[in-house]
Amino acid sequence: MKIVFILLEVFLFFSCNHRQSTELLKIKPIDELLTEIPVSEFADSVSLIQLDNRFLLASYGNPCFTDSFFLVTVADGVLKYSYTGELLMKIGGIGQGPMEYNRNNLMTIDIRNKRIRVYSIPEKVMIEYSYDGAFLNRVHFDLPDDTFGYPTTMRVLANKCYFFYTSMSGLSDPYYWVITDTCGQSLEIKQKHGQPVLKRGYACGTYCTSSSDNSLLYYNLFNDTIFRFTEQGVMPAFLWEQGKHRISVSTEDISNDMMVFTMFAETKRFLFFKWIDAGFKSFSSFGFYDKKMQISMGTKKLRDDLNTQISIPLNWVFSYSQKDNKDYMIGKIEPYELPEEILQRENLDPEGNLVMIMIRLKDE
Repeated sequence: MKIVFILLEVFLFFSCNHRQSTELLKIKPIDELLTEIPVSEFADSVSLIQLDNRFLLASYGNPCFTDSFFLVTVADGVLKYSYTGELLMKIGGIGQGPMEYNRNNLMTIDIRNKRIRVYSIPEKVMIEYSYDGAFLNRVHFDLPDDTFGYPTTMRVLANKCYFFYTSMSGLSDPYYWVITDTCGQSLEIKQKHGQPVLKRGYACGTYCTSSSDNSLLYYNLFNDTIFRFTEQGVMPAFLWEQGKHRISVSTEDISNDMMVFTMFAETKRFLFFKWIDAGFKSFSSFGFYDKKMQISMGTKKLRDDLNTQISIPLNWVFSYSQKDNKDYMIGKIEPYELPEEILQRENLDPEGNLVMIMIRLKDE
């Protein structure tokens, strides 16, 4: 199925002050995909960072970034790296001690307070560390009973912690999100009305990403609205257009026309999307909307025409982040998947750890 996004009401929404507009941008698919898109359409550089071999990594969770270092989560805990790929330290560790956390955890960086926060899910405890890895505090958090499921994503914005829960078919998880202060006191609990009742088909879909205007975006597959979280509160940001591509809580059978959105990110200039058919029978597709040029494009293949000159599998691009006030799409790849000349030119070990790809996006 060929799908790319067309964005309606664009001119009205992206006026000089789109926060004041009562109209919401609607996103819907049309049948048109390009064979290939060069990354120079939305980026101005591509860099490769191989993580050093002191910890051998089969994989790692979505990284968190500051201007001077980044963190990744692995089976053994949270690791801190420089932008040359050097392992700087391990943050805390797995265990039952007061300075340790459970293997089942969530991690984020509190930029405003310069703290690394690791939420140990079974104990409902937040362990706080300095940027240098020093243990600072261990605080119990007032989250709801976890009989029906745990939060799967955590973010910090200003002095609030945001916990997002999975929307699943056939399960009775009753929450969308929970907001607390950084001392663990509950401020808001967003509960669901009714329960997803899909009998067969796609089971899960809840996604959260940061936005370049110091806000968070959240959506799930069963809701028409993409929400924006700011210091002032929660508000609708975008809408999914209705149609046969949508999955709903009343859907009993999944068709190949239905789409699962696995990424939605907003930058100063772009909206980015990644999606796959709900039956997982095709490869992922990638699309973006350029606010400045007011054009949209979609493809199943990206080509790095800025550095490596090779086609980029879409599993490279999986998250959005910021560094030094620049927007980046972040991915990863095994070094043996890169051509020999690239390994030599970038001084990469073909038998070493994963390589992080940082695609710096064009700004305004």
